[in-house]
Amino acid sequence: MATTKNGKQPAHRPSRRQHIITAAVRVFGRNGFAETSIQDIADEAQVVPTAVYYHFDGKEELLELAMRRVFDQLNAVVEAARPASEPGDSEALVRVIDAVWDWVERNPDEARLYQVQVASASGNVKVLRDEFEQRHIQRGYDYLPEGTTRSPRAAKARHAAQALAVRTLISTTMLVTALRAEGGPLSQLPSRSVLEAVRALALRIVAAEQKPADQAGSRT
Repeated sequence: MATTKNGKQPAHRPSRRQHIITAAVRVFGRNGFAETSIQDIADEAQVVPTAVYYHFDGKEELLELAMRRVFDQLNAVVEAARPASEPGDSEALVRVIDAVWDWVERNPDEARLYQVQVASASGNVKVLRDEFEQRHIQRGYDYLPEGTTRSPRAAKARHAAQALAVRTLISTTMLVTALRAEGGPLSQLPSRSVLEAVRALALRIVAAEQKPADQAGSRT
């Protein structure tokens, strides 16, 4: 492997791009955006700073690409866990929760980056986060029963209740996922106990929506 005279790897190799993004994931996750420099990322990647600038415009682009990697991985994990599900499929919901849980344990660097950056996202990263959340909120309706209502007013009220339920379901699951990443507030608690608590909460939310659906169905 070719190296420069200071022992670091040269800038121009195409494979360096993903290698540098991987280093950025680790450094941004440890230090946050403000406290990270291009030199820090270069040191983590064992390249010279010019190698970073050869592939990227600067820290902002690197953070965006690092977060895009996180969101892409999570999207793939969720889709694999629920390739097809019917409305009210609580088993699919549990599969998704378990799959995301496993992802955190297999990808501690990406999970830590999510924990550090998702709440304070701005600019292009905020756009990515909002698109990610909206995607999963829309898919979250599949976990709730369809139900029927006899009046437009009742239908509107039910839709509002379901929207709140779905947002609570998705945001709670993702928040706990972030907080249990290495170094997070929940990281010292037994993983299995926290997972069971998240499952139970999610299923209670779905069950709460099942009752109005059952009642509406019995009146039609």
